[in-house]
Order: sequence, then C-alpha cells, then structure tokens
Amino acid sequence: MPDDHRRDCRSLPDANPFIIDKEENTPPPNRSRRGPTRAAERQMCLAEQYIRENIYNPITIADITAKTGINIRALQRLYRKYHNATPIQVLANYRIAAARAMILDGQVTSVRHLAAKLHFSNPGRFSKLYRTTYSCTPSEHIRAISRSGQ
Repeated sequence: MPDDHRRDCRSLPDANPFIIDKEENTPPPNRSRRGPTRAAERQMCLAEQYIRENIYNPITIADITAKTGINIRALQRLYRKYHNATPIQVLANYRIAAARAMILDGQVTSVRHLAAKLHFSNPGRFSKLYRTTYSCTPSEHIRAISRSGQ
C-alpha cells in the first residue's frame, strides 16, 4: 500500500511550489544528507496532495496536519528540513503558480479578484509574492496579456 500511495503522489500534476533561482533554474537545495524516512515521505506526500487539491479553498496548517496525522511542529520541521520552506509557504507558492496560469488563460482582469479567489487576504502581499516569483506584478502581467489579445 505505501508504494501505491507514493505512485499516486508522484502522478500529481507538476507544479514547482518553490521559488526558482532565475539564473540556475533549480529549486533550493536539499539541506539534508539523508532522504526522508518512509513515514516522513508518506506524511509529506499526503500534505502535498492535500495542498494541491485545496489551492482554491481556504485551508490552514491545522487542516494539513489533520490530513497527515502529525502535529504542526513536526510537519513544519519536515518541510523546513527537506524543502527549505514551511507548508504554508508551499501553499502560497502553489497559489502564485495557479494565479499565473489563470492570467495566461485570460481568466482574470483584476488583481484584487484574483487574490481573493486564491485566498490571499492582502492583495499587496499577493502582488509582492507574484513579483518575487515572476519578476513582474500581476497587474503588469494582466495588462500585457490583454494587450496581446490572448
């Protein structure tokens, strides 16, 4: 059964939840010398799956831990150790990637609407995260897409 679960997790759609180094185009390095244990791998896989399935839903760290069966600090330690990020940072990065996909599809005309749809309570913070990730603000991206006629 654990092998089936791992296969299911790996078959999830590709989306890099981490901010990519623009020069090397690689995610942050894994700081651990050893990989995660089977239990840790299963728990992280469950967390990742839950996060991906709930990008458009208002979820909290408590919701994620309830799904994985471990406490908040343990989940945060796992993510910090193996992903160099917290589960909530990973969720935010998935949401930023979803925002970009929505902009590219021409589904959005307002940054405020987009931030609300993805459960960012502060559109300014959303714009800052988007700019950090894609080197332009979401409003600049929306304008560029609308000008190009897509």
